[in-house]
Amino acid sequence: MTPNEKRFLTYDEQIAGLRRQGMTVGDEAFARKMLAQIGYYELVNGYKAIFKPDRRGKYLPGTTFEELLALYKLDENLRQLCFKYILRIEIHMRSLLSYAFSKRCGSGQQAYLTRENYDTDGPDAKEINRLIGELDYAANRSDKAVYVRHHRERYGNVPLWVLFKTLSVGTLLRFFRCCKPEIRAEVAAQFPDLREGTLGRMLDLMQDFRNVCAHNDCLYAYRSPDAIPMMPAVRRTAHPGLQDRSAYSGCDMFALLVVFRYLLDDDDYARCTDAIRMIVAHFDRQSPTVRAGVLLRAMGFPRDWDQMTL
Repeated sequence: MTPNEKRFLTYDEQIAGLRRQGMTVGDEAFARKMLAQIGYYELVNGYKAIFKPDRRGKYLPGTTFEELLALYKLDENLRQLCFKYILRIEIHMRSLLSYAFSKRCGSGQQAYLTRENYDTDGPDAKEINRLIGELDYAANRSDKAVYVRHHRERYGNVPLWVLFKTLSVGTLLRFFRCCKPEIRAEVAAQFPDLREGTLGRMLDLMQDFRNVCAHNDCLYAYRSPDAIPMMPAVRRTAHPGLQDRSAYSGCDMFALLVVFRYLLDDDDYARCTDAIRMIVAHFDRQSPTVRAGVLLRAMGFPRDWDQMTL
């Protein structure tokens, strides 16, 4: 074993280490079972920070193994919830983009394989050839989707709205960025107070969070490398907690909620915020050491976070 290599620890040794650091582990059999199911790195290293503000110090007094597990399960529920609504937005974007592009450029596949139908003078012009290559492969050579092969063999044409269903989110966002400004503007106009540039930044942020959800990474404290600006829905509220610009990062879980506020319909947004409240309240009942307010601040949520109005 090299000097920097982590030594293998049995489950009992892992539990003993947690106790040395101040965590209460009451039911050892249960703790061993959870460590076997989830893994020490996934559970402890992934979620200890809020219970252990000083990484080299001890856990907050009273911290239990069950509280750590409650945070892990909260995050699991948040990932499932956010992924559900991210997918809903993706479906909406695919529909809007394919409609706007086909209306202006045509429904034949030659339309989306023609470079001149994209923004060749825009900042993403260098991406157009890559995009066309991806679309051409998906339409003419890939056998991944039966419905694409059906259109290709029966009609000799794969409409954009059929092809879009097979594309990755990265290709979808590339398509949006490469479209002509009037097409991007038409899509953005379907949402309140949004311009095409802001919509693009929202989609980039959403993709980052989508990847976190899809890979089962820690979500509640995630900070995206992409940020969105302070939006009117945040600025116009009468609640001062939401107007604190110094506390607004534009890249945390609250930023994702702002994206949801703009890109989901009112009913879906209301259901989403109701579910977040329930998930956080459930954690609060299980964790006397770290209460809901501390958790929400770690998520970037200000006071009155659910009072945004369009």
